[in-house]
Amino acid sequence: MNGQFWWFVTRASGMVAAVLIGLTVIWGLLVSTRLIPRKGLPAWLVDLHRGLAGLSLVFVAVHLFAIWVDSYEEFTVVELFVPFASDWKPAPVAWGALAVWLLAVVQISSWFQRRLPRRRWHLLHLLSFPLAVLVGVHAVTAGTDADNPWFVAVTVGLAAGMCVLMIHRLRNRGSQRSRASAASLGRPAAGGSTKILHPPPYRPAVASERTTDLL
Repeated sequence: MNGQFWWFVTRASGMVAAVLIGLTVIWGLLVSTRLIPRKGLPAWLVDLHRGLAGLSLVFVAVHLFAIWVDSYEEFTVVELFVPFASDWKPAPVAWGALAVWLLAVVQISSWFQRRLPRRRWHLLHLLSFPLAVLVGVHAVTAGTDADNPWFVAVTVGLAAGMCVLMIHRLRNRGSQRSRASAASLGRPAAGGSTKILHPPPYRPAVASERTTDLL
């Protein structure tokens, strides 16, 4: 067996895992935004998101095992999972260790989604975004393929896709909040109208009433 076999496995599994994590986040944004109509949403679209997440977990496990087995730079289990415990590139390896923990939290919370309150599950699932950032930073700073043109092109493409979809999602949520606020006040929202024709009953202002908690 080639003495660099596990080093090649480490590099390949790391790059595949990084791409899969990026695709998982992008597909999740596509499903959660209005770019794909919610009405009649095929079940396989959600299943594909879960499948990509499961595959990313498998390749991360292969990546960690290959690093542990490889004899070029010996890593202990503690160095793989505890940030800044490694003597070899402590900061880049730490970003990878933190990404592993975030991936575990996101994946486990997804498995128990039906048993968790929706708001709590949603907050945990938002960790996918810092997870994707940490994976990108780890790949660029710790990997030896950061200068590979294909690696750079794929990384930039995934990052651009996530940014565009995230901006689109934030704009949609902002417009939804403005429409909901206008409807509650009995005013027509931009681009639409409301059926509330009568203003709310008059209530005298109270000096001690807080009026700044708008969020």
